[in-house]
Amino acid sequence: MTSSFQSAKRKGMRTFITATAILMLLQTAVAPLSGVAAAASSSTDTKVTTASSTTIYKTFQSMLYKKNGLPAADAYLESHINQVTTHHATLMVLQLENARNKALTAMTDRLLVPNVQDKMIKAYKWNDSFTKLMERTHDSDLRALLKEARDSGYRLVMLEGSLYPIMNYMAFQKYISYVKPDIKQYINIMAVETSNLAADDGALVIGYQEILNRALNQERFLNEYPKSNRVKQVNNLMNNYTLYTFYGLNNTPLFDYETNKMTANAQKGYKAVLQRNSSEDSAFLTKLEKFMDIVTEAKFEKTTAVEKWLEQNVPVSDYANY
Repeated sequence: MTSSFQSAKRKGMRTFITATAILMLLQTAVAPLSGVAAAASSSTDTKVTTASSTTIYKTFQSMLYKKNGLPAADAYLESHINQVTTHHATLMVLQLENARNKALTAMTDRLLVPNVQDKMIKAYKWNDSFTKLMERTHDSDLRALLKEARDSGYRLVMLEGSLYPIMNYMAFQKYISYVKPDIKQYINIMAVETSNLAADDGALVIGYQEILNRALNQERFLNEYPKSNRVKQVNNLMNNYTLYTFYGLNNTPLFDYETNKMTANAQKGYKAVLQRNSSEDSAFLTKLEKFMDIVTEAKFEKTTAVEKWLEQNVPVSDYANY
């Protein structure tokens, strides 16, 4: 470590990044429903909203906001989405996402009850889905809870020794041909994110090239759809990937805590992505190019000059999703 890199500062940054990563894995920010409606109403969709489309939309809403109404509302939407306008289809998909996000906290609390966790973990095998876990338990109450979680739009993951429900964006893929282009791209971004988590237990679990590729997809979305209703969610996600890129995580720091050297896999991965992609239209890659110039000059050691560059160009506080 260089003398200017104080231990307290390092610990603070590491704690922050871990907290941010876990938060993004468990739940995305929920946009107000009024905001969704406003965004969809101001869209360029030229289809006439027919009476039948409006009727389906209103029926969906009445089902969605009933207690434990997520499974029924999803089933209704799947069977009727081809009968509504793009405007209403987009509204309903976003409202379904909002409702699932809102209900996620309560479902998480139910699954984290100690005796429930004990039963789940006893039956759990690596990479199990809710369906697989249901097949392994003889507890009818637990099976019913796991079925409800699955049918409510969640998937099962092991995070830091506990089993959690997280949003299952693959479950939204059946709707992408009916929604507006920005929401189609948003669903695809989030499906990748939740199908193959980037971090676990304070460590990155995907490769460095994959980190950059995901960040570039997020940047592309933000550039193409600056007025999308889901800009905030994607921007928060890209903030996380910026921190992953330039700092790493607690247990996979970009610069080794002992040697102060940039990890060799990151060096190779970053160089490969920069060679394959032009930075001309990417602020993210432009920043990465400059960073790599600085660390190359420093022989891939986190010198005072590298620390100063990071503080000036990628300050942690600017990418904090508070």
